[in-house]
Amino acid sequence: MPYVYFQTFGCQMNVADSNELCDRLGARGYQPTEDPAFADIIVVNTCSVREHAEQRAQVRIGEYARLKKKEAHLWVIGCMAERLGEVLKKKIPGVTAVIGARSIDQIDTIIDSLLPNQTIESLSVKKIHEASDFVSVMRGCDNYCAYCIVPYVRGHESSIPASILIDTIRKKVETGIREITLLGQNVNSYCDNGVDFPDLINKVADINGLQRIRFTTSHPKDCSEKLIRTMAEEPKCCRHVHLPVQAGSDRVLGLMNRRYTAAQYRERIAMIRQYMPNADITTDILVGFPSETHEEFEETLALVREIRYTTAFMFAYSVREGTAAAGFPDSVPQEEKLARLRTLIDLQTDITKEIYAGMAGEQVELMLGARQEKRRRDWMARDNGCKRALIACDGAESGMILKATVVRVSGMTLICERTAL
Repeated sequence: MPYVYFQTFGCQMNVADSNELCDRLGARGYQPTEDPAFADIIVVNTCSVREHAEQRAQVRIGEYARLKKKEAHLWVIGCMAERLGEVLKKKIPGVTAVIGARSIDQIDTIIDSLLPNQTIESLSVKKIHEASDFVSVMRGCDNYCAYCIVPYVRGHESSIPASILIDTIRKKVETGIREITLLGQNVNSYCDNGVDFPDLINKVADINGLQRIRFTTSHPKDCSEKLIRTMAEEPKCCRHVHLPVQAGSDRVLGLMNRRYTAAQYRERIAMIRQYMPNADITTDILVGFPSETHEEFEETLALVREIRYTTAFMFAYSVREGTAAAGFPDSVPQEEKLARLRTLIDLQTDITKEIYAGMAGEQVELMLGARQEKRRRDWMARDNGCKRALIACDGAESGMILKATVVRVSGMTLICERTAL
């Protein structure tokens, strides 16, 4: 029996692509393993968003090239594979195949060329232990933010037909999936013959057995009232909106080519809270963009204090070759970038802890994820927003939705007790 090992870097779309490739290899008889030295195929799914992500991936690929079995395959896939191409084979001896992010939709044909003697078997549906899964609804991006390499490695926006998505999700639900996260670089741009993203949500919500719907990522310029109203009216939609702001300064947003102002962003936030007052709102923020002044950074801090995100992904700007910003003078010293990042992280951490602490005594609805390894009665869970929780209960299983009370808070985790039936 052949085995395959996966190492996935980067975003949830990469996780979805790895899962898809794992399924395709599974249909050819390959079983997952957690030991790369034992694997017949090692797959490294790579990210190009930041230089550090590429460096980490290349170090790991080199390690796998040295430890893998002599006859084993080493496949590098994803965004870095798209950006560097066959150069990776010359740079890291032992890499046997490079599969770029734009080629994922042709993965069956590619596998057939790499594994010509492997046949696809018709597998019966088997129950799985995971309750949540990802489904990419579109690929590529047409926004061309000045700092971002993604449009160059993933290509133009292309929406997957709604009929294919519904069939895919229905099959996942038949295996035990109860929560789906719909993925896209900008899901708000989804369009399939007049079916927009809110329409797609309604179609997905009609699938029997599916209990929760999440999605990411939304671009603020395209975050419509129809989308937020659809979320508010559809019980299966989780009350969580990830809306990247990136900066609080209009001048910096303009340089970034974000195509909205700070005031317009605030209007989107007000609309979300009008329809869903208790929704969790999360974001991405980039500090130290070329020519960002200290005063403009303070505008970002002021916006964070005002909006009070539940959590945020925060980064210091780094140059990505091939982007528009790579031609800008990188005038903010690295030490200053890191100092601004620490200040921002400290501020957001305090806000996040305050939001979690304010949940004590609240009633929540939790979906159980996985058991804790050391305490078999304890389940990791998530509420109807994006907050993490821990609950001890018997007679439960992954995917079950329980009503619970927050008895206390530990850092950024809700400690809950099951509400008596």
